[in-house]
Amino acid sequence: MLIIAGVLILLLLPIISYILHPLSSQKSLIFLATFIVIGGFFINFISPNPVIGSWMQAIQSSSIYRTISNNEDIDNSLMKKYLQNKTLEEESFMLGVELFYKALELRSFNSAESILQILSTGFTSESFQVRVFNLLADLRDLKYPDLANSNILVRIENPSNCNSLSLGLFVSIPNGPSVNLAAKEIFLTDAEMPIRLDRTHSLVRGFDITSAFLQQEVIKIEAQAKCNNGAFQAFKTIDLKYSNDYQAELFFYANEWLKKEQ
Repeated sequence: MLIIAGVLILLLLPIISYILHPLSSQKSLIFLATFIVIGGFFINFISPNPVIGSWMQAIQSSSIYRTISNNEDIDNSLMKKYLQNKTLEEESFMLGVELFYKALELRSFNSAESILQILSTGFTSESFQVRVFNLLADLRDLKYPDLANSNILVRIENPSNCNSLSLGLFVSIPNGPSVNLAAKEIFLTDAEMPIRLDRTHSLVRGFDITSAFLQQEVIKIEAQAKCNNGAFQAFKTIDLKYSNDYQAELFFYANEWLKKEQ
């Protein structure tokens, strides 16, 4: 506000000088014109629907859509200014989401990825980040359809003297986020072997096994078994960089189970 006031004062100085000059003619006309122009700018500034602001937003929108059509990265500063046209944070986020899905519609994946990066860094609260993961899943599934059936097959050999086995499987990234990529709990007496883990077992859509295959992550699989003679656990890691056809397989042998302290 102070910057705008300062600019207006600088613009008014030559006009004021002209009006105060004793030899100046057309003073009333110059005063009236100045009043109309400056008044118009002021009304536009305080208006909830400013004409010049809308014009600037239209220019920004046109530039962004042109970039999307060319499948190019969106300029970070331009995108942030465009999102600032909305007062509420939720409205700004949804404006970015609208651009993201426009990029997906045109299969402009470079543009979609750059928009997603801007949304991820610009809206950091947990409620927004969960939605960002959803956007990531939509981008990934459209860009990499071959990853749709990626999975991990787990084969289990029961701990010694274990009956009525209840099994929990949990997939995570070592030293990564605390949220599991996948989680599944079953009774082995009701399960078919091998046990399949895929993106449907994720807790957060987009942060899942499919993404781990895409990023070629090293993942940890933890197995927890509850038996009539106690509780057991076992761990294994897999480097997905060496997987074939987006599928990995592992086996928990009977001698690999460790009894959990109660």
